Parts: sequence; C-alpha cells; structure tokens
Amino acid sequence: MERGSALLTDRSALNTIRACYQCAKCTSGCPVAALDPGYNPRRFLRLAAIGEEEAVLRDGKLWYCLACFTCQERCPEEARPAEVLLALKNLACERGFAPAALLAAARLVAADGRLYNIDEFHNEYREDEGLPALDEETGILGKLLALTGLQGRLEG
Repeated sequence: MERGSALLTDRSALNTIRACYQCAKCTSGCPVAALDPGYNPRRFLRLAAIGEEEAVLRDGKLWYCLACFTCQERCPEEARPAEVLLALKNLACERGFAPAALLAAARLVAADGRLYNIDEFHNEYREDEGLPALDEETGILGKLLALTGLQGRLEG
C-alpha cells in the first residue's frame, strides 16, 4: 500500500492534500498561527500526505483551527486546507482522539440541547435585554443526534 493512502482513502477532502506543494500561504495567513507560532496548518497537511496519521490525529493543536477558511482562500493550488483540517478532526473523533472537553460539551448538548439549562433566570435576563424567551424543551435535538449516529458515539 502506498505510504499515506490509508488516511486518504475514505475522505474526498483529504485527497486534495496531494495538491499542496508546501508554499506556506495557509500558515502565513492563519490567525491562530499568528498568535501561536507552534500552530502550523501546513504541517498537518504534510503529515497526512506522508502517512503519519497517528501523529496528526493525536496532535492537540489540530483542534486550534477556527475554521475561518483564510487558509483556503489563500491556497494557490486549491488544496482546500480548511476542509482537510475539518476532515482530520472528524477522523480524530471517529478514532477516539477528540479532546475530553469537546466530548463533554457534546454530551451536554446531547442531553439538554444546550451547554447549560435555560431557566426562569435566563429568560428574565433575556426579557430585560429585549430578547425573546427560549423554550426549555429541546427534544428535537436528541432525534437529530440519533439520526446522524452521533448519539451512539457520545455514549460509547
């Protein structure tokens, strides 16, 4: 099997990695890289392309991407780095490498429909600010999560 092909087979966004010639326009325009010199979107694309999938999926900095798509707009080869990073995050989740905080937040949303419960206090505050009250019922979210299969992943 060709080196790197295991990671690239089931995600069409990941196939665009091969178009990347490491010009660094993605990293030089990245707002996260501007704040954290250790964050390098180009590195993730390169590691994925050469088959270092474990290194990519385990790297906590993968989750720093804001999905602002600046990298994608700057890429001269249309390697779609933002889509690749999203696909890598999805793959990391599927393989059990998602950050614990992300899973905890997802479980809260799955259980309650929100990150925190809406109660009378919150709705009074919203009313004071001229905002409409929010329903406490969020039952449809559980149905959506079940249909997408996410509910099972959060429980497992």
